[in-house]
Amino acid sequence: MEYLVSVLIWILACYGMTTIIVSSVLFAPIRKAVEKISPIHKLINCMLCMGFWVGMFWGGLFWDPFSKVDTFYPLRLLFDGCFGAATTWIIYLKVYPLMYGK
Repeated sequence: MEYLVSVLIWILACYGMTTIIVSSVLFAPIRKAVEKISPIHKLINCMLCMGFWVGMFWGGLFWDPFSKVDTFYPLRLLFDGCFGAATTWIIYLKVYPLMYGK
């Protein structure tokens, strides 16, 4: 049960951080500045793309949901990114209509 709670906290941390980076007012000036100087602005405006990098970030620095799987570390980070992107995207698809009445 403790493992499932840890996974749920990890998923919510990925979703929260991704949402703050992609759509919050707090990061709007940073997104605008990056848009002027670099083509990676598409990355920080995309929930799916940013969810991947946030998943890798949390998996590498905080807790790895695949730590019990005996695989090569960079491959586990790739799994973390994919898992973070997938769960962030699924939550986003469920929450977005509720937030904007669509």
